[in-house]
Amino acid sequence: MMIALLTLTLFITAFPYTASSQAKEAELPFNDIEKHWAKDSILQAYEKGLVDGFPDGTFRPNDIVKADQFIVMMLRAFSENVDGVTIFDQEWYEFLSTHQPGFLSEIRAAVRKNQFDFQMAKTGYWAKPYIDMLYEMPYLLEFDSVFPKDYKRFEKQIKREEAGYLLAEWFHHFEGSFDSNYTEFVRNNSGLKDFNNFTDKVGAYRASLLISGLMNGYPDGYFYPHRYVTRAEALTMVLRLRDPSLRTPYEPDLKGQYYTEVNGYITLFSDKFKYDTYNSLVKLGRKHVTTGFLKINDIGTMMVFKNNDDAESYDYYTRTGQFPLRPHVEMVTGVSGGSSQIVFVLYPKSKEMPNSKAYFDSVLELFAGNDKGAELKKIMQTYEKNLSKQMYFTFNMKDFSMYNSGSDIVLEMYY
Repeated sequence: MMIALLTLTLFITAFPYTASSQAKEAELPFNDIEKHWAKDSILQAYEKGLVDGFPDGTFRPNDIVKADQFIVMMLRAFSENVDGVTIFDQEWYEFLSTHQPGFLSEIRAAVRKNQFDFQMAKTGYWAKPYIDMLYEMPYLLEFDSVFPKDYKRFEKQIKREEAGYLLAEWFHHFEGSFDSNYTEFVRNNSGLKDFNNFTDKVGAYRASLLISGLMNGYPDGYFYPHRYVTRAEALTMVLRLRDPSLRTPYEPDLKGQYYTEVNGYITLFSDKFKYDTYNSLVKLGRKHVTTGFLKINDIGTMMVFKNNDDAESYDYYTRTGQFPLRPHVEMVTGVSGGSSQIVFVLYPKSKEMPNSKAYFDSVLELFAGNDKGAELKKIMQTYEKNLSKQMYFTFNMKDFSMYNSGSDIVLEMYY
């Protein structure tokens, strides 16, 4: 009898539920959400089939959720029903095929291996199929520092910092990441009074939660990382994870900071020299790359390709780890990330730069200063003849180094 009652409780707390006739007769599907702050999110989740209500017609938005219930919500947010069968959303699959194709093949293999169909286990622990899928995707590692593969770990109530960890792990796996200088700035300037109160192993991603808009602070200026997550809050979080249009990204005051924004991605530079040099490199590239294609990246670098198709293919093969298939890149120039004080240019040993020769020469002029680009180039040509190891030299009171990088050569200038 005890086992039967426990099974019934798990079923009622998980998915799916059927609202009572009392709730169905009402204007809303549940009789306890009319004045709740998350009413719209609850209705949206209900319409998508993410959750339903309890037999008494309630939704109980303020009930605390457990980690297993949270991850079921997450996975179901990326599902759809096709001919009565629940599968991963094909729209999401298409997104992965473009942005993270390596993960797409692994997820499909995991679905086949586990015969995963978004259903609860018929015997034993009800959430086991969902949890097993997390580690097969692989979204989490079995020895994860926060959520190792321990079923009892998922039976515990989940705190906001733990939910944030799961959300950010998913975001970083399948969507992307942010500039390290920018995330550090947000951590230190969030305006939230308890933003440093995260548990160490959980808090690494806390700035990403704000920047992405997956989670926000409260109006009273606190984040409350150790507060437990309610059903309403959990739904709001997973809906944001699935639909970026529902997010409200945090936008810090960057007045007085050195930064650029490329395709919505903010790069924060550690000093004025790096910022000025980056802008000069962009300006020179736009001036001198009159044929071919100049790709301005969101990490402080520029690349020159034969055409836009080559640039897109390069990105694709890089994401999929098929490096030998990447098309030729004529040159790369930019500034280092983090706090290191380096600007650089990478160019082919073959000197095949039909679309970027003028750009290359202008970059050397910029690095050398005082119209001494041609002199710097001659010195470089001397070192190129016997570049068996990294060479260091000083020119025009500036420090440089040169070294081989596969079929290319890298010139770095230290400032």
